[in-house]
Amino acid sequence: MKNIEIELCQSLPPREELNGILSQYYELIVHRMRGMGFDIPLAAPKSALAEFWANSGDYLPPKGCLVIARNKTGGIVGCGMLKRLDQQTGELKRVFVIEDARGTGTGRALIEARENAARNMGLKRLIADTLTPNVEMRDLYPKLGFVELDEPVETTTYNDQPMLRPYLHYFSKDL
Repeated sequence: MKNIEIELCQSLPPREELNGILSQYYELIVHRMRGMGFDIPLAAPKSALAEFWANSGDYLPPKGCLVIARNKTGGIVGCGMLKRLDQQTGELKRVFVIEDARGTGTGRALIEARENAARNMGLKRLIADTLTPNVEMRDLYPKLGFVELDEPVETTTYNDQPMLRPYLHYFSKDL
């Protein structure tokens, strides 16, 4: 993770700065969903950003956490979020690393930072979901001790996007 710094945010970074990384994340998700045959509206990334900002408090202490990765010039090259689902369980959301920073250990560091935050929040288990074409996360989670589940888990995506259920992979890790 040469020249990459992981930052656990106590407050939201400037909106424009965070929108930059989240827009890239949402564009990739939309691209992958279109590749799966979904007719996704062109406005979907903007709608997803609006939904994030409407619920951004869920990803800050004490309800959750936001972790960002910065390069040596201070630019955001990755992000990840955690939100508390109940007293015992947290959900990992929106882990993303830009292409130039992939393969550097940044994704691993973003997950590990959220695991530590979850422990500090008193959580006992983390869950995550990812779409079938997200081979990067489907490969990384097991390397970090997550177990792929045979049955669905009621994640945010499971509840909010029922049409995606056949394409979701669910992971869990006891802390």
